[in-house]
Amino acid sequence: MGLERTAATGTPPPLVAYGAVWLLTLASVLVVQLARVTEFSAVPFVVLLTLGLSFSAWVSRFSLSEGTRLIFGFLDGALALLCLTGQSFLNSLFGLGLDTAIESYLSLSFLWYLCLRSALMVTMSALVFQSVPALALFGLIATYMLATQILWLFVLMLLAMLFLMLASHRMEWGRRAEHLETGYALRTVFATSAFTGVAAFLIAPVLALTIGQLISTIVVGMPFRANMRSTPSAEMPPDLQAGAGAVSLSKMEVMRVQVEGEVQPNYLRLESYNFYTGRGWNRGRVVLEEMVSLGQGVFVPQRPFNSPFAQEVAATVRLSSGWHRYLYLPGYPVQIEAPVQQLIHVRYAGAVSSYRPLGAGESYTVRALWPTEDPRILREAPPPLPQNDWRQPVRPRLRENARRTAVGELVQRLTQNQPTQYDKVMALVRYIEQNTSYNLNVEAYPPDVDVVEYFLFEAKQGYCVEFATALAVMCLHADIPARVASGFILQERDPDTGGYIVREEHRHLWTEVYFEGIGWVAFDATRNAPVIGAETLAEQQTDEATEQARRQWLQRALDTLIATIVLAILYLLVAPRLGWVRRTPLNRAQRLYQHLVFALQLLEVEPPQAGQTPRAYLRQATDTLHQRGSLVAPLLDTLTPTLLEYFYAAPQRSAALEPEVAQQVASLRKLALQELGVRRLILRLLILGRQRVYGS
Repeated sequence: MGLERTAATGTPPPLVAYGAVWLLTLASVLVVQLARVTEFSAVPFVVLLTLGLSFSAWVSRFSLSEGTRLIFGFLDGALALLCLTGQSFLNSLFGLGLDTAIESYLSLSFLWYLCLRSALMVTMSALVFQSVPALALFGLIATYMLATQILWLFVLMLLAMLFLMLASHRMEWGRRAEHLETGYALRTVFATSAFTGVAAFLIAPVLALTIGQLISTIVVGMPFRANMRSTPSAEMPPDLQAGAGAVSLSKMEVMRVQVEGEVQPNYLRLESYNFYTGRGWNRGRVVLEEMVSLGQGVFVPQRPFNSPFAQEVAATVRLSSGWHRYLYLPGYPVQIEAPVQQLIHVRYAGAVSSYRPLGAGESYTVRALWPTEDPRILREAPPPLPQNDWRQPVRPRLRENARRTAVGELVQRLTQNQPTQYDKVMALVRYIEQNTSYNLNVEAYPPDVDVVEYFLFEAKQGYCVEFATALAVMCLHADIPARVASGFILQERDPDTGGYIVREEHRHLWTEVYFEGIGWVAFDATRNAPVIGAETLAEQQTDEATEQARRQWLQRALDTLIATIVLAILYLLVAPRLGWVRRTPLNRAQRLYQHLVFALQLLEVEPPQAGQTPRAYLRQATDTLHQRGSLVAPLLDTLTPTLLEYFYAAPQRSAALEPEVAQQVASLRKLALQELGVRRLILRLLILGRQRVYGS
């Protein structure tokens, strides 16, 4: 029969439930730090969490009216709105910076909400609800950092949620002094997880296409990232903004790259931007071509690049974190081996994309051609022909004023005595290196100025975006085909494998110049430029080992936390079933009797009622089996006298009868299984399992 509810509605949550929520929220703090969404100290969040949970546990011990509980619920909703829209205010309280990336903003908002609402969890329902924003946080971080730790933490969240369900069910059915009833919690957790997963899979794309942009821009105030456009426009906001101000990139590992061959490229290329807007770059016109599949995940471009001055490079890229729809290439792709069914070659942008994003742990191999950088060969290259594809990088639209004329005059003065296109480009590179400085902490440029003009004549400092933009625009002023390319710079070697470790901080932008018969050649005006804050950069590099040790400690702490919770939950689930927490251990006679009762239940004999003696039960079971004509009935007739004597005889006599009773019980069980057959046995096991979980 089913359980009966005996607990009062106002029963306060047990302290162990508050401990579970504290561990769950602590894991949320650690995962945000591990994802390196933004640099922050975890101490204020842990202090807020601890104080808030202590306050909630203290208040929950008082008798709270329904009105008071309703007020706490309204405060919870208001707090969610505050964390979503007022993060800048909350960050300012502890000196945290505001990250403009939508994922980073939302991750920190979730963390603020998890910690601040800890002071409002005065009921068991409020405690269980803590798993909802935690689930959302883990799912959000997994979209841009798919690492092993995130998957483990997702498991931790489910286990903590299961624990809270167990405690809630224990209170609801008034079983505070007995072991936890797991049936309700198990079916609730798994059913809810399945329903939520299906609903998210179906609803998320619809929401993203309908109200996602509205929520992002109005509520949060940050637009989604722009998609690739097919045609350029001067009125479009730039896909790649220049002069945006200081930048800070994390040391989070993105991928590992193993390069084979004598040629060692300096960059892993993602895509290019070829339309300058005055404030940044748009991609301009692109043409999507499906790459030719050779089978088994091998692809080649429809129009392969061909140049006698290019050298072949082979690189294996293994992704460490995040989702990547675009592949990182060490040059012009010749052949790609990837675990996908289709690849798209984006012409003019020079990119390769996949409909199925690649995640952490996956790898692909690229054979590519890297254009030569030999000055002798580049000097001998003829001028580019007007009809070639380099014309796609549209020349900047110049406004008629003295400042814009100054850029053209400067370019003409620097290049007028240079004999070749290569010498002209190098003259522009030298000017930028000698007259500007590299500074990651540069202030944002005024919104009404042209980035290149302000960089060359006013600020005279910036980082890779401003350097690459200035060189490309100056080349276009000199009628030299140029564009900017984005990707990663290869500079950190793995001492164990000899390959490259690529991190977020290695993101880079450089200039590509087109040479007839050779292709797009990379030029980087930041290589020899003076660095402002070089001492700070050196200190950061010195502290890299310390940072790595801190992250390793953080990962070990997470693994230990997860393992502890897993073992605790498994103990709560398994121990009652194995008899580890029974107050009175079962002796051999009781075990044999239970085995016999279970065999009779398989034969559809009702289990003994409360208070029914073994003699009465066995007589009732024998009569039932005789009425059905079961072959087990005669054997049970023979077993009953011996079994009853075994139960009630003196210890010496019971010990002597035990082997005989055990053999007879085993024979009865074997005969019962033979009588049932496989199909009926499976059906009976399912029915008994359902009755044990849900009751009669």
